[in-house]
Amino acid sequence: MADLRLSSVLRLAGEAVGLGWDFGLETLEALAWVAQTVQTSVYVSNSFVRTATGFRFALANPPLRIGAFSSIRVLVGDVPVPPERLRVRLTPAGSWRFSSEIGTNEPLELQGGSGTEFDAEWPLDPPSGPVRIRLELHNVAIPPLVWIEFRETPKELPSP
Repeated sequence: MADLRLSSVLRLAGEAVGLGWDFGLETLEALAWVAQTVQTSVYVSNSFVRTATGFRFALANPPLRIGAFSSIRVLVGDVPVPPERLRVRLTPAGSWRFSSEIGTNEPLELQGGSGTEFDAEWPLDPPSGPVRIRLELHNVAIPPLVWIEFRETPKELPSP
């Protein structure tokens, strides 16, 4: 697995050097800015919280992030949360659906301007620092896979 990640990083670095060489360093800076802007406009910063049974986080769903998705997957590090332990809902008042209920005939339809919450019954390691979360959405159209990844230390919910 480490060899696969290293080869991916090296391939990406090679592509970055090629872009920088062909179009200048300003192009690389602009691409990085666009990627960061898209991520910060989709993921709700500091929404990653530890719950009694796992964790929760939210997306903002700006107008450009709409679509129908036939499956969703959340990975903690490199470990996928089982679909029967992952729920999703549109906010502010949508009902919860388990990831296992989402499919081609019953897609998750994200709506521009409405948020989305994800709740996983998947315990996190004891508080020690940032956790890498990757959300993968399989689109029923093109592109087939849309994903976002963030690394954040989960906030602790106050005790009741």
